[in-house]
Amino acid sequence: MSTGATPLSAEEIEQQRALTPGTRNVVHLNHAGSSLPPTSVHERVLEHLDLEYSIGGYEAAGRAAVEERQVYESIASLVNAEASEIARVEHATAGWNAGFWSVPMQPGQRIVTAEAAYGANAIAFMRARDVRGITIDVVPSDDTGQVDVVELERRLDSDVALVALTHIPTNGGLVNPAADVGTLTKAAGLPYLLDACQSVGQIDLDVQAIGCDLLSATGRKYLRGPRGTGFLYASSTIVDRLHPNHPDHHGAAWTEPRNYELTEGAQRFEYWEYNHAAWLGLGAAVDHARSIGLDRIEATVQERAAQLRDQLGEQGFVVYDLGEVRSGIVTTAVDGADSTEVKAALATQKINVSVTNNASTLWDATRRQLPPMLRMSVHYTTTANEIDQAVEALVHIRQGA
Repeated sequence: MSTGATPLSAEEIEQQRALTPGTRNVVHLNHAGSSLPPTSVHERVLEHLDLEYSIGGYEAAGRAAVEERQVYESIASLVNAEASEIARVEHATAGWNAGFWSVPMQPGQRIVTAEAAYGANAIAFMRARDVRGITIDVVPSDDTGQVDVVELERRLDSDVALVALTHIPTNGGLVNPAADVGTLTKAAGLPYLLDACQSVGQIDLDVQAIGCDLLSATGRKYLRGPRGTGFLYASSTIVDRLHPNHPDHHGAAWTEPRNYELTEGAQRFEYWEYNHAAWLGLGAAVDHARSIGLDRIEATVQERAAQLRDQLGEQGFVVYDLGEVRSGIVTTAVDGADSTEVKAALATQKINVSVTNNASTLWDATRRQLPPMLRMSVHYTTTANEIDQAVEALVHIRQGA
């Protein structure tokens, strides 16, 4: 998708790199794994840890209470939601599971999903099949590699319990048409859960425009926040019909000796204990992204990813990415070399990448007969020189393979 926004200039990118000390140490092409945080995130986490160290955890939390509530407002502004629709979770999978298992499902109903579903989500589908008696309905991909929206619409019958879509798969550049799916689920009156683990922070997300009822996200990837942070968006239009699978006395009030009442809004999915310093760090990361503008971040990421794909193609590397619209995740491999060994060789040159294995997206990997691939993920802090350096390194590795 074209945002119409102007990518960051070379000068602006250098300004952002100056706020990211890690860029002086490594060529970081692993933002889809865990991004380099900006200084503001690092300092906010350490500041609160120092306060806990000095006066005690409960006391430090009391002092930060107003700021912690503001984090909900920041996240809500990021995705065009209300603060009451945001739940704090420790990672994207926790948020996704909280939403998924709260959706009512009856034996014989179907979960409709797509071929590029993430491994953790697929495991949950199979567990729900075993314990709830549901059927997993995997919609095939169209010619571009994205979920076939026409076929998906055909399958949205009254026996569907949930539509669950991975927005950006872990194993390639594909961006699934989330808003098109949302239009269909709204028309059919069906719950819609979107896994935005890889899209939040690199795409200008708007839950109202997408039309999803639930959206799970992490802090550590493109948002550039701390590890162990994330959030779940639960729309006010559906949340009262959702019952968390394991509520505690923060997500629910113990009102009578043998009764409880769920907390209003998305915070019914939360637990009382959490990492306060990391939550504040996530707030700093969200505010940093918003200060740049998610539309400009998206435009910059797409520009850098296109440059990387073009250069890999020019050097004769296979690029495995799919989709009519593509993200900042670029996948490739070196002929005759094990991707894990290539990753290690790149690391000796201070170039960070990941390896994506078939088990992360087994339906898609099996269909396409994919090898273990190098995952090279760019961000707005990535420079053209870093792309040159990484591709040149791969050429040398291939020559020695």
